[in-house]
Amino acid sequence: MKNRRSPKGQVPWRASHKRAQPTVTLPVFIAYCSIAAALRWWNRKDARFIAILKIPDVDGLKIYKQAVEVFLEGTTTAPDHFIKVWEKDDFKSRLRAEREDQAVFLIPENEDLGSEASLFADIVADLGRPKREHVKAALLRSGLPAAARDIELLLSQPWSRLSDAFPKHRPVRVGLDRLRRGPQKGKEPSAPEAMDLRQLHGLGPVSDWGTDLARDLADYKVGRISWSEVDSGVLVSGPPGTGKTLFAAALARTCDVPLVYGSAATWQKEGYLNDFLKSMNDVFEEARKLAPSIVFIDEIDSFGDRSIQSHNRDYKVQMINGLLELLDGHQRREGVVVIGATNNPDAIDPAIKRAGRLDKHYPIPLPDAAARLAILSQHGQIQLQGNDATRFTLATEGISGADIAQIVRNAKRSARRRSSELLPSDILSQLPHIQELSADDRRGIAVHEAGHAVIAVAVGYGELLSVSVSRHRIVGTSANVGGALFALPAFMRRNRKHYLDEIGVMLGGIAAEEVVFGEFFDGSAGSINSDLMRATKAATLIEAGLGMGQTLVVEEHDPNRLDYLRVADPLLRSRVHDTMTREFERARSLIADNRTALEEIADRLTHADLISGDEVREIYARHQMPGVSLAKMPAGRM
Repeated sequence: MKNRRSPKGQVPWRASHKRAQPTVTLPVFIAYCSIAAALRWWNRKDARFIAILKIPDVDGLKIYKQAVEVFLEGTTTAPDHFIKVWEKDDFKSRLRAEREDQAVFLIPENEDLGSEASLFADIVADLGRPKREHVKAALLRSGLPAAARDIELLLSQPWSRLSDAFPKHRPVRVGLDRLRRGPQKGKEPSAPEAMDLRQLHGLGPVSDWGTDLARDLADYKVGRISWSEVDSGVLVSGPPGTGKTLFAAALARTCDVPLVYGSAATWQKEGYLNDFLKSMNDVFEEARKLAPSIVFIDEIDSFGDRSIQSHNRDYKVQMINGLLELLDGHQRREGVVVIGATNNPDAIDPAIKRAGRLDKHYPIPLPDAAARLAILSQHGQIQLQGNDATRFTLATEGISGADIAQIVRNAKRSARRRSSELLPSDILSQLPHIQELSADDRRGIAVHEAGHAVIAVAVGYGELLSVSVSRHRIVGTSANVGGALFALPAFMRRNRKHYLDEIGVMLGGIAAEEVVFGEFFDGSAGSINSDLMRATKAATLIEAGLGMGQTLVVEEHDPNRLDYLRVADPLLRSRVHDTMTREFERARSLIADNRTALEEIADRLTHADLISGDEVREIYARHQMPGVSLAKMPAGRM
């Protein structure tokens, strides 16, 4: 009897042309299931495509390459195809990919794809962590029962251990027995999931929250406390690469509980609302079966906000309502902690952040200098000293932990090509070029930062802690080369004057430049955190979000919504313009009145790099001229 082909596509053990078939080990088949799901629309004979697949961690790169080979062998009659690790500046590989019928690029999920990836590839897919059904299918294909304990055992293993346990010559049953009997730690894996909270650096207050959660879960497991006493929902935010996913994995290890991954993008693969809701429910159901456990929802801002009007608003409403139903109440999800991660917390529907859901919010900052050196040591097992450490911290200012991990990977590649161990010079060779600022540039930056400081002291805005100017700049980046640091009370009632003063302080830098140099420069605009962008946002809030402008009618504080209002409402844009202009003129007048103080602060800053807020206040006070009282006119003839 002839074998029948499935009309829906090929399978890896039944290729469409004669060739030596790649070996399908158990871990390769698990990875294959993820790939086949992501590329299901191209799982047909002679399909032509270019795909970029984001894999969960770099430790599994070899296995995913084999799994892609298996997939492509089952879908093509062409003699060649192309598999490569994605590098955003590797144009030679892109040209090669365009010549082939099928090309698949792989990249770890925490690395930067670059903005052009979605234009170049036919599909960019996040494979996510292996799913229970993938492991179950792999066990059944091997002729073994899909026991729950074996599924959990396989899901808990890093790819390196799976690869070691299931070489091509070993029966799956034997490999599974070795995993059951063998030590669960073994050699220290390089995968991020092997870390716990004590090994991570630069996370900020969320690390303390995670440590407290670990204690609470330990008490809950032994019955010391009820589930209602466990803090079971949190939102973490931060720029890409700051370690949100890494934090979730480390938290699960610290708490010694399973981690279940999910995201709107993964649940939405099928496209239909019912499929989305089912996939989302399946993740929470799996977490309930494994409880106590942690559900990590990546890019939770993808759910959107029900108040925003769009062509697919009804779809979004049902998505959010489904999530709220799963988040509601301690009893309904007893034993399940939910972590939502986002780059943009303002874009999340307010109902998701209400009490009993994800009501605590912890921003994860970019790592400071000490944390960056610790992250380097963690990934590269190398300690930089003296001038090398100084150069590293200067060149990595404003970058994320993921960026540092990429620097280490590139440095290790360079060392391998020399057949050498990793050296400090390998790390330093991967850093961006640092340029020493000229005396004129430092003077200009000092005037700008002194302007912020003078306005803050003049209007009484917060507490000025320090003002600084860098001696270097990182070529090719927009990293800050100076700054004024303020402290505001943890709780304060802000009135219209406070917001206007805040705008004045933000505009103080360009006001000082205009007074001293006759014009201001382009450093105060461009990025979302630039002086002019922040001042514009504050002025828009006054006029349209806080009822402190010409009308009490307000809109929600969603920054995207306010940006849209300025474009759609010329009158609002005009009022924002008028507010900004008035505050700029006020700042310029204050700078002119206090120019001698400004000049001394700028001079001292140019030579000292950093001066304290107390020094600024002393200089400002010393240059204040006593006023003449009109109530006490001198005696004399008229």
